[in-house]
Amino acid sequence: MEIKNKKLLVIGCGKLGQKLGLLAKKTPLDLLGFKRKKITSTNIRIEQQDIFDKSFFDKVKIHSPDFILYSLSADEQSEKSYRRNYVEGLKQVIKSIKYINNFQHLFFVSSTSVYGDNNDQFIDEFSETSPKNFRGTILLEAENLLNTVKFNSTVLRLSGIYGSGRNYMIKLSQDAESWPKVDRWTNRINEDDAANFIIFLLNQCLQGEIPEKLYLLTDKEPVTLFRLLNWIRQNLNLKNKINITSDPILGKRLRSSIIPSLKFEYKYPTYKQGYKELIQEAKKN
Repeated sequence: MEIKNKKLLVIGCGKLGQKLGLLAKKTPLDLLGFKRKKITSTNIRIEQQDIFDKSFFDKVKIHSPDFILYSLSADEQSEKSYRRNYVEGLKQVIKSIKYINNFQHLFFVSSTSVYGDNNDQFIDEFSETSPKNFRGTILLEAENLLNTVKFNSTVLRLSGIYGSGRNYMIKLSQDAESWPKVDRWTNRINEDDAANFIIFLLNQCLQGEIPEKLYLLTDKEPVTLFRLLNWIRQNLNLKNKINITSDPILGKRLRSSIIPSLKFEYKYPTYKQGYKELIQEAKKN
């Protein structure tokens, strides 16, 4: 008897979703992406589908995925766009799941902006949330929607994601005049590690385990922004170190209290391993 692969539907199939498509080729998973704009990818089959279109529910019913990853991005940095994409969009997905008889798990990609600033102590999965802007407030509202559902779900709070093609910090390191006046903590997660962790959780599901309701996905070494930028400058062989003092240091330091207990290994446990590869790419270009 042929054993069919389980299906994962990636809604909002951007760089992270396409990276998942590449990694999932080694797993018993069939991947499909939904994206509002028509694009092609060598890593994952993507269908053009607006989740606010009435055809969305029929499409979900036809494909009948076992798992859904909701990884949408706001169209613009406005309250209206955030609410539409994260809250109203997630409501559409929750509503669509009633059409799936075999559904197992929904994964929602959120952000560490739900925590707000707290530089006095480390923040983890068990810390209180206190968003300081509409982005964090709306994401937290979306997360709370999952407290009302009857199916299994997991929130993934990602810190600052970086990777190939995400070179903002490298460019900023070379433009000292654009550095902020006040230093702050910055927390990083490489795109490969974010995708690998999602695959790790999906493999848990395939083995009959149920992932936790919440994970804070960040690497093992938060760093101050000025230290990170100067470290990048040094590895780019730029001569002058930029000396900027800042008191106090703003932002927050993050660490997961759950992931270290799992059999998950980071490819890039700190920014140093991850950015060295990107710096080599930058030097070639």
